[in-house]
Amino acid sequence: MQSGYNGEGHKLSYWGFRLGWITLAGLWVTLMAASWAQAAPTAEKDSEYNFSWLDPDKKIYVLQNRKYTKAGHAMFSAMGGVGWSNPYRNVRTVDPRVSFYFSEDFGVELFYSINFNSTNTTFSALEQESPNALPHIREIRSQYGALLHWVPWYAKINVFNQILHFDWYFSGGAGRIHSFLLDKNSISDPFTETLDDRFALFAGTGQQYHLSQDFLVRLDFTGAFYQAPVLGTAGESAWFSNYNFGIGLGYRL
Repeated sequence: MQSGYNGEGHKLSYWGFRLGWITLAGLWVTLMAASWAQAAPTAEKDSEYNFSWLDPDKKIYVLQNRKYTKAGHAMFSAMGGVGWSNPYRNVRTVDPRVSFYFSEDFGVELFYSINFNSTNTTFSALEQESPNALPHIREIRSQYGALLHWVPWYAKINVFNQILHFDWYFSGGAGRIHSFLLDKNSISDPFTETLDDRFALFAGTGQQYHLSQDFLVRLDFTGAFYQAPVLGTAGESAWFSNYNFGIGLGYRL
């Protein structure tokens, strides 16, 4: 009789345990369903993404909603800046450009950069220290080419409590540099100039800060990469680079 009583007790405990877990699971599902139904947006209440469960007082808007668009528009830019690559020259640049965007992500650009070169303090010091052994100088006076623009990022930032919209692009293309080789044997001699234009590959990046649908401020960093003899006109060829940084205004049609 004792063993039969224990068997019935175990069965009752087993079924009681299962019934308890089922009841708890049912209550949990009911509470979660009510919470989701309260947080879920409806077309009648709001057509925007509703994140009231995250912040009851605010709404989060999709960042990619663009206020300023460029697809199907041409743009003219006027920029000026500096060159950073010539160790013996101070370089100032004027850089007019025209571009056209097929979509918000891709466009093409034509540019023609004019360089204004002047002797820097490094070359002046070399003339004083070694007046009869002066280096070869490649002076780039202009460069031009065509670039493909890829614009993967459109962003908005808060600047002094004002929302600023901008695009961040990357560019790549090809063209030519218009350069002269400058040589002289001593400080008292004049420079001899040898024309030496070179094919170049270009790569860069930049940002466009939208002031309105028509006007914007541009920042651009472009590098030119070309092959030339190490000793100016003789010796083995090597890859050289020339970097320009510019800032200016753009006007979108």
